Amino acid sequence: MICIMITGITTVALFVFSQDNPDYGPHVDVQQRVDGASDVLYLKHSGGEALSAGSLMLIVSVDGDKNVLSDAEIYESLGKSCWEAGDVIAIDMYEKWGVRLESEDCVDVFLVDQKSKKLIQKAELPMEGMCKPLLKLGMWHFFTTVEGNDSAGLNLTDLQDCGLDVEFSPAALGDSFEDIALEKDNTDYFANNSFHHNLKDDPLDLTFGFEEAGYKGLEPPLYNATILMIYCLQSDPGEAELEIAGEDMPTFVNDNSGTKNWYIYNKTVSVNITSISELKFNFHFEGVGEKTIDIDYLAVYLS
Repeated sequence: MICIMITGITTVALFVFSQDNPDYGPHVDVQQRVDGASDVLYLKHSGGEALSAGSLMLIVSVDGDKNVLSDAEIYESLGKSCWEAGDVIAIDMYEKWGVRLESEDCVDVFLVDQKSKKLIQKAELPMEGMCKPLLKLGMWHFFTTVEGNDSAGLNLTDLQDCGLDVEFSPAALGDSFEDIALEKDNTDYFANNSFHHNLKDDPLDLTFGFEEAGYKGLEPPLYNATILMIYCLQSDPGEAELEIAGEDMPTFVNDNSGTKNWYIYNKTVSVNITSISELKFNFHFEGVGEKTIDIDYLAVYLS
């Protein structure tokens, strides 16, 4: 959901910067809204006096970090020298100042008339959890969508909790492709919520991704993606293909020998993506004879 907070305030000469300045301040109605999804602040002149762009200064504070939009930049945003009823000043805070709004940020806006040194408007636009988060670097993210032949039987929340009380670390590029065995013959690791699929005459094709409407975007730049999966196979599959963001990933290397052993798959590949929609994890398994696959945990790490 796009985070929008609209505040309309009419104010006249609220603040005096110097006693030597004239008492007069401009009369203007201003509507403000901040779009937390795109990090854009909008100020609309909704009535009152027309103001010269050259006499305006805008101070935007995000959780105490102040940024200033000069009169020249206001002129550039307007495309003309006069700010009058109906005109909108739009500031892309990420493009201008590198500001990405987070879920609980508070935006304070001060619009100043430099000619009279009066504060035309002060407004506080709290986020209060309404903004969509970024898909960030340096943390594990759980997939929010899944498609494929057995997706109806897969509850994604079941893949967010495993039977290990450890903090996982992403594998580095060039690490060994040997998967890590967690147990032998189901004695040391106990699955919490494993997804089960019988591969006999029924290949498994799943594509995991993210619901873009739930995020404002990716934290740039992205270089690597790590897939971490806790799984077990009754011997190796007849065929296995893994792919993240269009890049091939190493397939399983293990020695199950027909027993039900759990393994950690922790592999990293370089990726080149610019949108969340490209961060798709695809895998395809085919079995020969009585073979099954179980998945107990699945997450992706961006770095």
